[in-house]
Amino acid sequence: MSDEKVYQERFNRIQKAIRLEPVERVPVVYMGAAFAPRYMGMSMAEFCADPEAALQVSLAAMDKLGGLDGVNFPSIGRITPALTSLWLSRVAVPGRDLPADSLWQVCEAEVMTTDDYDAIITQGWNPFLTDYLPRVIEPREFRESVEWTTANIPRIMRLYQEHQYVVVCDAPALVNHPFEYLCGGRSMSQFYLDLYRMPEQVQAAMDVILAEEIAKIRAASPAGGIRGAWLGGWRTASALLGPKLWNRFVWPYYVKLAEELIRVNITPIFHWDQDWTRDVGRLADLPAKKCILNPDGMTNLKTFKQMVGNRMAVMGDVPASLFAAGTPDDIRNYVRELVELFEGQGLILCPGCDVPINAKPENVEAFIAASHEFGSRG
Repeated sequence: MSDEKVYQERFNRIQKAIRLEPVERVPVVYMGAAFAPRYMGMSMAEFCADPEAALQVSLAAMDKLGGLDGVNFPSIGRITPALTSLWLSRVAVPGRDLPADSLWQVCEAEVMTTDDYDAIITQGWNPFLTDYLPRVIEPREFRESVEWTTANIPRIMRLYQEHQYVVVCDAPALVNHPFEYLCGGRSMSQFYLDLYRMPEQVQAAMDVILAEEIAKIRAASPAGGIRGAWLGGWRTASALLGPKLWNRFVWPYYVKLAEELIRVNITPIFHWDQDWTRDVGRLADLPAKKCILNPDGMTNLKTFKQMVGNRMAVMGDVPASLFAAGTPDDIRNYVRELVELFEGQGLILCPGCDVPINAKPENVEAFIAASHEFGSRG
């Protein structure tokens, strides 16, 4: 079978799963930024410093594992500046701030001040961000990282396709929930207090960020492919906020961002870490068969299946803890139960969030083998 035909079969398989259509085999995709270099014998220092090396080792790891239909999120540049731009926090880098083969670490600190809410409201989000980022990353380092990524994205996407891997998160729009930006910059403890002591100010700043994120979505180029875009959530999780705060500061913003992505033919991928079980039924508010839930093993998928399973696909959700501390039989049983729960439909098998750096290789290999064993019809 030609490379092009293999790619097209994998692409069609993933598209059918998103639309909740029957598939001959449940698709399986990779996600494991830190596992790839560890699996292939590359130091984390090199992985974090050299974006080309990170790209090549990610593809090499997928090729070595075999049997994958695609990747959740591709390797597109240096990961530590990317995390800084999402969380507005300094990130400690292996080989510079940490031992060469350790994992990068987000440094939780109160960097953004309460005065910065007014600055966002008066200046606008992007001008504020330009002024803010030097507090958490050296400007030259950030600029060079962005320039490399921007220049290489088309080539990166071609490389994944040449390896016959479908990139699920391939849309040109990268968006973030306003809550996540501010919570990272203020620190979790301080931001949660802000929600009580200055809610109007916080909401006004969030509304400014939302407007600029929507403008970014509307400017996205009409590229082909899956056209999936992460709409992440970590500290916005239901398990971390009471319903009153969640209904005001979290859900309305997800709805507006998701609806705008759908309007321009982009598939919102709710990359939700932590436990969202309490509110997972709210996903039924969104248009049917237009979004994907991408949880990390903590949200109860039986509840999701019962409340939303006939309207939305799920991409997940083998827990990181199982990859690290479980056995191949544990992995096989988890995959089998997932396939049975979704009856092989509306499911894309994927690690929950990420294969961790300390995953046992035999567990990752068992995950892919189990997807073929239990995910095939007939």
